[in-house]
Amino acid sequence: MRASKKLRNSNNLLVRALPPLDEVQRSVDSVIEKWPDAVTSPHSDERDKIAQDMLRRVLEWDWHDINTQRTTSAAVAVFDADRCTRYDLTPVREFFQAEIIASPPGAFLDAMVGVYIDSFSLDSEHTLLMARALAMRINDFGYANSKLIADVPDLLKPASAPQALAAIMLKSEDPFQAMKDLGLRSPHNSGLMQATHPIFIKSIARKLGNSEERQRLFNWLTPKAGMTLETGATSAIEALLAIWKDSSPTEEIRQDLSEKIVAAYNDPRLNRGGIWSGFDPSLKQILLRWLTRQHMKYFCDMVTATQSSHMWGPRRDFWLQLDEDKRIDEAWVAFGTSATQYAQQIQGLQFGRQLDRGGSTSLLIMRIGNKIVVDGCHSYKTHIFRYDDPKAPKLYQSHYHCDRIMRNAKNSKPHSSIPVWKQWVEQHV
Repeated sequence: MRASKKLRNSNNLLVRALPPLDEVQRSVDSVIEKWPDAVTSPHSDERDKIAQDMLRRVLEWDWHDINTQRTTSAAVAVFDADRCTRYDLTPVREFFQAEIIASPPGAFLDAMVGVYIDSFSLDSEHTLLMARALAMRINDFGYANSKLIADVPDLLKPASAPQALAAIMLKSEDPFQAMKDLGLRSPHNSGLMQATHPIFIKSIARKLGNSEERQRLFNWLTPKAGMTLETGATSAIEALLAIWKDSSPTEEIRQDLSEKIVAAYNDPRLNRGGIWSGFDPSLKQILLRWLTRQHMKYFCDMVTATQSSHMWGPRRDFWLQLDEDKRIDEAWVAFGTSATQYAQQIQGLQFGRQLDRGGSTSLLIMRIGNKIVVDGCHSYKTHIFRYDDPKAPKLYQSHYHCDRIMRNAKNSKPHSSIPVWKQWVEQHV
């Protein structure tokens, strides 16, 4: 019997249905996330040596003892900001662009997509040339880069790639995680993302009066699974504060923003560097005003919670009204050890310590015009110094001694008569 007849007469073949591939896809994604096609980034001190070695190899066409990892490390070196325009390295850059077009699919080609992303600069010719070369091989990328191109079709169009990524960020509740999900290993640090960041900030700036947009911004600046953004953070915090240039947020918003900004970028009164070195002074003043209010509030809340004297209420209302009238320019709190438990509840706000009297006294140190005013809890008198008095306590110190301040003061007043005390303060400030 012919084979064809046997096949016709045979029983029907048992057909097995393929199982759902969702779990397989999740496994593939997990592996790629854990072991991406990483480009080894050489230390900055080694880059020139690596670049020179690759230049020698290209000129002499010497490929002895070379591998993909060393080749891609050299690509990182010659395309970084310090070397991407150096004339002497032109042969190496031309070599890499030619290799992108000619090399077979594999680790080198995919690594060069990473080099393009990390070295991206709208002002550099190498970005345009590399994008053109990679665009010719778009069908030869591995899974991760193919997925990235599918999600961001304009990735290899330098003029529009940053706008495309910014648009995705503006639609994402968590922009940092959204960039990670695309396959970008370092959302804060790559050249492409540094070009995207200002577009994102400019687009979100006008919406930052909305709580959801503020949270979207902080999810980008201070991601749960990443380091706090440093490069470009100045413009982001300036945009956040600019919303309140002509209006005042609620106390809840003011407290929330103050604590988040200080927790991420330090207190500008204590740290002049970082994002604060080139910060817009008028916008910084908004934050300083909020921080003054915060210290006033925390001191008053602490005394209210720990002191039952009927005289404290009028004192508290007097200081808070002066602050509301914007007469208190700066304020700083030095908590005694007895108030430490209360102070520890404060998130993201720094304060000083008061060491005398066993820490039973906490201090509020204020600058009102050209005067330094020190008030304390319980029966501690109010002391007033001229700002230029060398014995006047300075604001923002880590430690204070209330008895020393008392001995150095030439002008002080107890609170035994609140009306007389108020009049005395008004007269001297």
